[in-house]
Amino acid sequence: MKTILVVDDAPIIRELIKSVLEAEGYNVVEAADGEEAIRICREKPVDLSIVDIFLPKKGGLQVMGELIKSERNHKFIAISGGEAFNPEAIVELAKVFDVVETFTKPIDTRKLVETVKDALAD
Repeated sequence: MKTILVVDDAPIIRELIKSVLEAEGYNVVEAADGEEAIRICREKPVDLSIVDIFLPKKGGLQVMGELIKSERNHKFIAISGGEAFNPEAIVELAKVFDVVETFTKPIDTRKLVETVKDALAD
């Protein structure tokens, strides 16, 4: 069973993504901030991380940068939205980390599921 880490400081977003992906048969773990995300990835293998760009303690871009240094094959989906900034422009910054896909909130869960399946296909 593939494990997906969902990193977002909004509990409702984490719960939505978790319920949708668990219904598809994935194991989903959650982190509410960047430091927790890094700790989780160091403790157990994760096949894919869905990371919000704006996070407390460590931002999403910093999280992706640190995880890529330790796990070159780590796959990411970047999400953003609800900030005072243009979310489309913000998720474009994540493309530096060769993200699988970027999403702005509200997230199209059907497209997210398709993207996850494609990213984790063996």
